[in-house]
Amino acid sequence: MAPGEAMQEEALQGWAMTRTDPVAGPERPFDLLFVHGMASGGWIWDRPWLERFAKAGYRSWTITLPGRKTGGSIATNPDVLDTVLSLAFEKGDTRAALGLLAQSFPGMPALDGPTLDDFSDAIATSLDQIGRPAAVVAHSLGGAATQNLMRRGRRPEATVLLASVPPYGLWRASMEMAWLNPELYMALMDFSMAGLNPGNIGVMRHNLFPRGISDRDFGELVPKMTDESLRAMTQALGFPPFAPLPGPQSDVLVIGGELDRMVPVPDAYGTAFYYGGIPRIIPGAGHVLMMGEPAPAVISEILGFLDTRQG
Repeated sequence: MAPGEAMQEEALQGWAMTRTDPVAGPERPFDLLFVHGMASGGWIWDRPWLERFAKAGYRSWTITLPGRKTGGSIATNPDVLDTVLSLAFEKGDTRAALGLLAQSFPGMPALDGPTLDDFSDAIATSLDQIGRPAAVVAHSLGGAATQNLMRRGRRPEATVLLASVPPYGLWRASMEMAWLNPELYMALMDFSMAGLNPGNIGVMRHNLFPRGISDRDFGELVPKMTDESLRAMTQALGFPPFAPLPGPQSDVLVIGGELDRMVPVPDAYGTAFYYGGIPRIIPGAGHVLMMGEPAPAVISEILGFLDTRQG
């Protein structure tokens, strides 16, 4: 199967997996499961990224975590209006049309989006579907879901937390952002209610990619971004706690970006210290560690860590 090629998996409605088989390297004792973060999907782990791990001998899986049953709001999925009209006039189902329209208003993800437990359930089922030991590499909000899974007693073979929500939650980073970067704070509030729009897209671009991103690459990224569950994001603030108990855990690696404005360097250190380690901080990197110039350095750190977990 070619890198990134979709594999049909009968699992939970609303999410999907892909598989990339190894093409070189030694036989590995475990697979890799990549878990995306806020407002993205399995597509965030692009072909060059997956190919690096395939050449190192790893079978890799990506997961797109479950979204709202009704899909995105009007702000990020304007096609929902076509569905509403089709239900009302072609199928004559006015009740369903009105229900979908009501659920599509901006801000509705705060009420009916998936929770961290829903995300953790999907990760657990993915690990079951893989059918052999697997390490998890989780980014941002996906890191919170993975830590929640660990708290519930399910530990992967190893865990890599990339620019992850800290185990104590995002409350500290949010307070820092509100004080030092209020423009980004307000843009994130707007994004959470109305999706990516002309009022916040410039601020989001500048802060997600502090070293810049080409118009072409950003233009390809924007249409793929989705509404995020405000229920899960609220839980990611840290109340109630979602992480396992602190203490030395040699099976956890923490990687952060030097210029990350979503999960700043102090929180990368806080996460690593919580698990008894020292973070790897990637120079010049922002929050999206798997894209652009930082990616090769991030991959090298992950591969080096995985080499220590070969049993």
